[in-house]
Amino acid sequence: MKENYIKLLASMETLVNLHRELISVEQQKIDMIIDQNWGDLERLVNESEKVLKDIENSEMSRVKLIESLGCSKDTSLSQIAEHLPKEIGEDLLKCGENLRSLMLQLRILNSRCEQLIGSSLEVIDFTLSMMSGAVRGKTYKPDGEEKKVEDGHTALVFDLKA
Repeated sequence: MKENYIKLLASMETLVNLHRELISVEQQKIDMIIDQNWGDLERLVNESEKVLKDIENSEMSRVKLIESLGCSKDTSLSQIAEHLPKEIGEDLLKCGENLRSLMLQLRILNSRCEQLIGSSLEVIDFTLSMMSGAVRGKTYKPDGEEKKVEDGHTALVFDLKA
Protein backbone atom coordinates (compact mmCIF):
# COMPACT_ATOMS: atom_id res chain seq x y z
CA MET A 1 0.00 0.00 0.00
CA LYS A 2 2.88 2.33 0.79
CA GLU A 3 4.07 1.76 -2.79
CA ASN A 4 0.84 3.25 -4.12
CA TYR A 5 1.33 6.35 -1.99
CA ILE A 6 4.86 6.71 -3.32
CA LYS A 7 3.49 6.28 -6.86
CA LEU A 8 0.90 8.97 -6.09
CA LEU A 9 3.65 11.32 -4.92
CA ALA A 10 5.63 10.59 -8.10
CA SER A 11 2.50 11.23 -10.17
CA MET A 12 2.01 14.59 -8.43
CA GLU A 13 5.64 15.52 -9.07
CA THR A 14 5.17 14.62 -12.73
CA LEU A 15 2.11 16.89 -12.89
CA VAL A 16 4.08 19.74 -11.31
CA ASN A 17 6.89 19.32 -13.86
CA LEU A 18 4.46 19.17 -16.78
CA HIS A 19 2.72 22.33 -15.59
CA ARG A 20 6.09 24.09 -15.33
CA GLU A 21 6.82 23.04 -18.91
CA LEU A 22 3.41 24.33 -20.00
CA ILE A 23 4.06 27.69 -18.31
CA SER A 24 7.32 27.98 -20.20
CA VAL A 25 5.56 27.27 -23.51
CA GLU A 26 2.75 29.74 -22.69
CA GLN A 27 5.27 32.48 -21.90
CA GLN A 28 6.98 31.82 -25.22
CA LYS A 29 3.59 31.99 -26.96
CA ILE A 30 2.97 35.43 -25.48
CA ASP A 31 6.37 36.57 -26.75
CA MET A 32 5.53 35.24 -30.23
CA ILE A 33 2.17 37.06 -30.22
CA ILE A 34 3.85 40.31 -29.20
CA ASP A 35 6.56 39.84 -31.86
CA GLN A 36 3.90 38.73 -34.39
CA ASN A 37 5.96 35.65 -35.16
CA TRP A 38 3.09 33.47 -36.37
CA GLY A 39 5.22 30.56 -37.60
CA ASP A 40 6.84 29.98 -34.22
CA LEU A 41 3.50 30.60 -32.52
CA GLU A 42 1.96 27.74 -34.48
CA ARG A 43 4.84 25.47 -33.46
CA LEU A 44 4.36 26.47 -29.81
CA VAL A 45 0.60 25.84 -30.00
CA ASN A 46 1.34 22.31 -31.21
CA GLU A 47 3.90 21.89 -28.43
CA SER A 48 1.43 23.07 -25.79
CA GLU A 49 -1.16 20.60 -27.11
CA LYS A 50 1.33 17.77 -26.57
CA VAL A 51 2.07 18.94 -23.03
CA LEU A 52 -1.66 19.23 -22.32
CA LYS A 53 -2.16 15.67 -23.55
CA ASP A 54 0.64 14.51 -21.23
CA ILE A 55 -1.02 16.37 -18.35
CA GLU A 56 -4.33 14.70 -19.15
CA ASN A 57 -2.70 11.24 -19.18
CA SER A 58 -0.87 11.92 -15.90
CA GLU A 59 -4.06 13.17 -14.30
CA MET A 60 -5.93 10.04 -15.38
CA SER A 61 -3.22 7.84 -13.87
CA ARG A 62 -3.30 9.94 -10.67
CA VAL A 63 -7.06 9.42 -10.39
CA LYS A 64 -6.61 5.66 -10.87
CA LEU A 65 -3.98 5.63 -8.12
CA ILE A 66 -6.28 7.50 -5.76
CA GLU A 67 -9.10 5.09 -6.51
CA SER A 68 -6.75 2.12 -5.95
CA LEU A 69 -6.13 3.52 -2.46
CA GLY A 70 -9.85 3.24 -1.74
CA CYS A 71 -10.58 6.94 -2.08
CA SER A 72 -12.86 8.73 -4.50
CA LYS A 73 -11.39 11.01 -7.13
CA ASP A 74 -12.83 13.98 -5.22
CA THR A 75 -10.89 13.17 -2.04
CA SER A 76 -8.64 16.08 -1.13
CA LEU A 77 -4.90 15.71 -0.78
CA SER A 78 -5.09 16.75 2.87
CA GLN A 79 -7.50 13.88 3.55
CA ILE A 80 -5.17 11.45 1.82
CA ALA A 81 -2.13 12.88 3.61
CA GLU A 82 -3.76 12.20 7.00
CA HIS A 83 -3.40 8.46 6.36
CA LEU A 84 0.25 8.62 5.32
CA PRO A 85 3.54 8.66 7.15
CA LYS A 86 4.30 12.28 8.04
CA GLU A 87 7.16 12.74 5.55
CA ILE A 88 5.24 11.39 2.56
CA GLY A 89 2.11 13.31 3.57
CA GLU A 90 4.03 16.59 3.82
CA ASP A 91 5.65 15.99 0.43
CA LEU A 92 2.25 15.24 -1.09
CA LEU A 93 0.75 18.43 0.34
CA LYS A 94 3.76 20.44 -0.87
CA CYS A 95 3.28 19.07 -4.41
CA GLY A 96 -0.39 19.98 -4.20
CA GLU A 97 0.44 23.57 -3.22
CA ASN A 98 3.03 23.81 -6.00
CA LEU A 99 0.48 22.53 -8.48
CA ARG A 100 -2.15 25.01 -7.28
CA SER A 101 0.35 27.86 -7.63
CA LEU A 102 1.33 26.77 -11.13
CA MET A 103 -2.31 26.55 -12.17
CA LEU A 104 -2.86 30.10 -10.95
CA GLN A 105 0.14 31.26 -13.01
CA LEU A 106 -1.32 29.47 -16.04
CA ARG A 107 -4.67 31.19 -15.53
CA ILE A 108 -2.91 34.58 -15.51
CA LEU A 109 -0.87 33.70 -18.62
CA ASN A 110 -3.97 32.48 -20.45
CA SER A 111 -5.78 35.70 -19.60
CA ARG A 112 -2.85 37.75 -20.91
CA CYS A 113 -2.69 35.65 -24.08
CA GLU A 114 -6.43 36.09 -24.61
CA GLN A 115 -6.09 39.88 -24.25
CA LEU A 116 -3.22 39.99 -26.76
CA ILE A 117 -5.07 37.88 -29.28
CA GLY A 118 -8.18 40.02 -28.82
CA SER A 119 -6.15 43.17 -29.46
CA SER A 120 -4.59 41.61 -32.56
CA LEU A 121 -8.03 40.68 -33.87
CA GLU A 122 -9.26 44.24 -33.30
CA VAL A 123 -6.33 45.60 -35.33
CA ILE A 124 -7.02 43.10 -38.10
CA ASP A 125 -10.72 43.96 -38.10
CA PHE A 126 -9.98 47.69 -38.21
CA THR A 127 -7.45 47.23 -41.02
CA LEU A 128 -9.87 45.16 -43.08
CA SER A 129 -12.61 47.72 -42.50
CA MET A 130 -10.34 50.52 -43.63
CA MET A 131 -9.25 48.63 -46.73
CA SER A 132 -12.79 47.68 -47.68
CA GLY A 133 -14.03 51.21 -47.19
CA ALA A 134 -16.48 50.24 -44.48
CA VAL A 135 -15.05 52.92 -42.23
CA ARG A 136 -15.37 56.35 -43.73
CA GLY A 137 -12.79 58.73 -42.56
CA LYS A 138 -12.51 62.40 -43.32
CA THR A 139 -10.52 63.41 -46.37
CA TYR A 140 -9.27 66.85 -47.18
CA LYS A 141 -8.77 68.97 -50.27
CA PRO A 142 -5.32 70.41 -51.02
CA ASP A 143 -6.39 73.71 -49.47
CA GLY A 144 -7.16 71.98 -46.12
CA GLU A 145 -10.96 72.03 -46.45
CA GLU A 146 -12.86 68.84 -45.65
CA LYS A 147 -13.81 66.97 -48.80
CA LYS A 148 -17.31 65.49 -48.90
CA VAL A 149 -17.51 61.88 -50.02
CA GLU A 150 -20.43 61.08 -52.29
CA ASP A 151 -22.66 58.16 -51.39
CA GLY A 152 -21.62 54.96 -53.07
CA HIS A 153 -18.00 56.09 -53.24
CA THR A 154 -15.46 55.40 -50.60
CA ALA A 155 -12.40 57.40 -49.92
CA LEU A 156 -9.63 54.86 -49.70
CA VAL A 157 -6.43 56.66 -48.80
CA PHE A 158 -3.16 55.11 -47.71
CA ASP A 159 -0.78 57.20 -45.67
CA LEU A 160 2.65 56.12 -46.86
CA LYS A 161 4.38 58.08 -44.09
CA ALA A 162 2.68 56.10 -41.34
